Parts: sequence; C-alpha cells; structure tokens
Amino acid sequence: SSGINAEWPLRRGPPIVFTQYWMRVIPPRDGIPANTVMFECSFQMNKTEIKDYLKDIYNLETQQVNTEVVDGERFKFQVPELGIKTHTNTHKKIAYVVLKDHDMSYPNDEFFKSPDSSPESSDLVVAPS
Repeated sequence: SSGINAEWPLRRGPPIVFTQYWMRVIPPRDGIPANTVMFECSFQMNKTEIKDYLKDIYNLETQQVNTEVVDGERFKFQVPELGIKTHTNTHKKIAYVVLKDHDMSYPNDEFFKSPDSSPESSDLVVAPS
C-alpha cells in the first residue's frame, strides 16, 4: 500500500469558499444620516465588491457606497542606543454605505466600547423607513 488515503477529502458536497474579504461596523461620526452605515473593510475590496458582499452575506440593498482611506496613527518611542524612532499604525479603509429603504439604529454607545458586551445588547437593528 502506498499510504495515500483515497477517501480524502472526506467532505462531500459543494466546496467551502473562504474569502479574503472582511467588514466590521464602526461607530457613526456626527452628521452621518440615519440611512448611512460606516464599515471598516479590507483594503482589497472595491465599491462593487462591498455592495455585493452586503447583498450576498447580509441581504442588504445598498443605494450608494463611498470609500475613504484613513491614515494610521503615528507615535514616537525611545530605542536604546538608536534614539527616537517613529512608527505608523496601519492605514484603514472606511466604507460609507447608504442603505436603500432602511435606517440604521445603533443599540447604544456601550456596543462600541465594550468587546465583552452581551449578545442581547449588541444586535444591530435595520428598520424599514
């Protein structure tokens, strides 16, 4: 016997697709309309892919998608024998998504501050307008 398992892979059915894309909701800035949601997303995503991602994964119809690249935070630190060095955190890509026929209601400010919040208080609600 050659030692090769002829039954590999054991899973049958449609293939599982792992995507390199990701999105997470971030707190809205002041002055953002109720039907606009802010997401931090993967740098590889363009506007069309963001729109398709929200449609396919969350079944959300979008009216418009705008993106912005935000510079990372810069800070200085002391290194022995080398002096003061500067470091920049990674940049972020922010997507402003205008929902079609929906308003976004955020539960409360604690949703964004506490990573250990209970599931009851952290559910986002998309309400028809």
